[in-house]
Amino acid sequence: MSSPSRELRAAGAGSPAAQPAAEPVVEVQGVEHAYGHGRSAVVAVGPVDLTIEPGEFVVLVGASGCGKSTLLRLVAGFETPTSGAVRVGGRTPVPGRDAGLVFQQPRLFPWRTVGGNIELALRYKGLPRDQRVARRDELLTRVGLPDIADRRVWEISGGQQQRVAIARALAVDSPLLLLDEPFAALDALTRERLQEDVRRVSAEPGRTSVFVTHSVDEAVFLGSRVVVLSKRPGRVALDLEVDLPRAGVDPDDLRLLPEFAAARTEIAHAVRSAAA
Repeated sequence: MSSPSRELRAAGAGSPAAQPAAEPVVEVQGVEHAYGHGRSAVVAVGPVDLTIEPGEFVVLVGASGCGKSTLLRLVAGFETPTSGAVRVGGRTPVPGRDAGLVFQQPRLFPWRTVGGNIELALRYKGLPRDQRVARRDELLTRVGLPDIADRRVWEISGGQQQRVAIARALAVDSPLLLLDEPFAALDALTRERLQEDVRRVSAEPGRTSVFVTHSVDEAVFLGSRVVVLSKRPGRVALDLEVDLPRAGVDPDDLRLLPEFAAARTEIAHAVRSAAA
């Protein structure tokens, strides 16, 4: 369901001359997805309708098995919906072309250096060899790792590996970033630091992000919008805009705001109800 404020913005309410609406980054229309065939088929998702506008940070949250990761894979183009349509930038998504991807595990190649992992993504993208090193160093700097290009993957921490995975995803140079529980295997302190990194990267102009998590706190901290999915088959149980004063606010102070607590309570209640 769409919030009234989103519908008003789309209609241009409150402005003397409404501007043409930008094309949605992601459109999910009547999507269902099943695994298996015939009587053994298991419907994992649907039907789902979801539109994601440029610049949004949408978090998908819900109980285990509700179809969050399946929905993300549909948007990434790794899965084809059983029915309905998924479009990214107005077309059927192509894996590795239309979105940068970050998974729960970094999935780095251990036989390559940190820089080599990113350069491989840049080569796949088609960037000329003489431009790859400068671009690699720029990406590592953006995720707070300016001096480790020559290190081996196994020489850096789990949190640093996940930062490298984020840098590699940014190498795709797509406005869409998809993250599937990227911090689930990390300790609490590292997780909070990386949340701040993702929040900063996602605030870059033109960036749209879709993030999957089990954590309600993480969803509120990161998301400009939180979508709660029901138990299987996953359907939209809540679509909530999270309106928090993020710019210039310390992360610890953000979590203490009454608006943060109110959003967390509403989402947690929706997650429990949707899983019942």
